[in-house]
Amino acid sequence: MSGDSQALRIFAWIVPRVNSTALTKCMSYVDDTVVWMEPHLSCHMNETYLNPEWRKGDPVADRMRERVEGLKGSPEVIKLQEVAAKKTSEYDNLFPQENFTREWLKGQLESPEPSKKVIFIKDQVIAIHDQMETLPENVPARHIILTRHPREVYTSWKNVAFTIENFIEPKSWDECHLADSMYYYPVPEFYQIQHKAWKHIKEHVDPDVIVIDGHDLASNPDIILPKLFKKLGIPFKESYLEWKADPEAVYSSWKGSPLNIIIPSYSAITGRAVNCTKFEAPKRDRGVSNPEWRITDELKGYIEGVMPYYGEMYANRLT
Repeated sequence: MSGDSQALRIFAWIVPRVNSTALTKCMSYVDDTVVWMEPHLSCHMNETYLNPEWRKGDPVADRMRERVEGLKGSPEVIKLQEVAAKKTSEYDNLFPQENFTREWLKGQLESPEPSKKVIFIKDQVIAIHDQMETLPENVPARHIILTRHPREVYTSWKNVAFTIENFIEPKSWDECHLADSMYYYPVPEFYQIQHKAWKHIKEHVDPDVIVIDGHDLASNPDIILPKLFKKLGIPFKESYLEWKADPEAVYSSWKGSPLNIIIPSYSAITGRAVNCTKFEAPKRDRGVSNPEWRITDELKGYIEGVMPYYGEMYANRLT
């Protein structure tokens, strides 16, 4: 494929823990493709988590800000910030976090990509669902909804939050409250938001929006990927099923903020996916979570509340 200014923009709208970073890494090895890593989430973080006025006076938000502020002088955080700053200065695909405004990003995603045919953008659906008007205009675009069973998502996500919380200060599994730890995410409403975005995109943006279940993708990439590529009009190669581990290739090619590319890759958030060489088959059936990640009353309420939304999307998935 030879590139031109009308490269196809492919947006993958996700909830957390759906094998999306592995898909992003796969796409970064597709011919004539460039990827963006959660740029709308970077905008969302500037508007919320990194905005000192956002939820000011809220005890949960204020307490978390205090705890994060207290970590800034730790050797681990200083070293990680130095690594991120160094790589940002070395690679022009990495942009300072402060660049990420909706207007700036819209311009970036509308700009031509010399020699590229595909621009793949993986992003959190919560960062765009109520700001669809900020998506790029007058360029070819397709949309994917990447989802996964809520029991798998919420337990895996709590494990990430639990790991982060214990880096800040020791806590038990029960003491770690997911919605408090991830206070800048609408934790209970993730699937409602993804479902609403799916319906909106289907009715107003891309009638052929594709739904993929992350468990299906990891279990049968040799089946799902060729079908996905066919629907997107991208030639598929068997070589796309495996790729190099090389995290430096990620750092030097994925576009976005170091806050969403470099720093998470040194943690449980995306570390394993950034270093992976293929999709890893799930160890359990769909809907069965790791027994070590006990389903608390908090998680049970979330899971039960969102199942109808997930169920409808799953029924319309690519198979």
